[in-house]
Amino acid sequence: MIDNLPIDGTISIPVFCKHVTSQRHNSPLHVHSHHIELYLLRSGDISFYTERQAFAVEPNTLILIPNGIWHCALTHGPTVYERVCLNIDTGLIAQFSTKQTDLYACFRTALKQEVSAQQLTEAQCQHFTELCDQLLTIIDHPKYAADVAERIQLMTILIFANQTPAHTLPRENQMPALLEKITHFIGDHLQTDLSLRALGEYFYLNPNYLDQYFKKYMNVSLHTYIIEKRIERAKQLLATGLSVTEVCAQCGYGNYSNFIRTFGKQVGVSPGRYKKQMRS
Repeated sequence: MIDNLPIDGTISIPVFCKHVTSQRHNSPLHVHSHHIELYLLRSGDISFYTERQAFAVEPNTLILIPNGIWHCALTHGPTVYERVCLNIDTGLIAQFSTKQTDLYACFRTALKQEVSAQQLTEAQCQHFTELCDQLLTIIDHPKYAADVAERIQLMTILIFANQTPAHTLPRENQMPALLEKITHFIGDHLQTDLSLRALGEYFYLNPNYLDQYFKKYMNVSLHTYIIEKRIERAKQLLATGLSVTEVCAQCGYGNYSNFIRTFGKQVGVSPGRYKKQMRS
């Protein structure tokens, strides 16, 4: 098990699972390009954020997060925060699926609302937690046929996510209007100047205040968020076959060398190599 993920949410292994209890843990706004996430809140007082919405989460809520959805969780107060998180590479889900059974179906449905939030019974929560704890044991203490056992466990969990009858929660969007405007503006203007100065001029606000305001909710600076948004867009464009030069321009990098350096630092490989990996 990996204890800490990079800020940008990059997961370098097919499966990442954790069952953690802590207090006041705020994850930064991040995205998993090729991994879905199943997030079960067992206890705690938290708010869940995407780029377009924010809502309170009750204990025993299972959140299904499709790949490509930016998200974060913010804790409130000293309440014990227990959660179970499981990330699975979408390629694995495709391998597990058949013509009759699409194990990605529940995430495709969730995507209509960005994420789905389902209230589970205590028995359902206990079952899901036990499945993930068993998966952790298989991964952390491999025995004979551990790879086969891991796949069986993952398929069992995915079947649970698709089959478990659960009440989909109506949720009030608590996203502050300014925060939503900021994320929308950045998403629509990745090719343009998105410096703090430029954003301050557009929103008629002090640049430092704007940065502090964004970080208060998203637990990440505007500068870091913009870099991650641009790199995520770059990965998408490279996968379509566009040249590195074209991608550099479309992602708002006026300096080619800066783009190459930033992409390599964030992703771990050069844009050219990433393109080859995706196209192969």
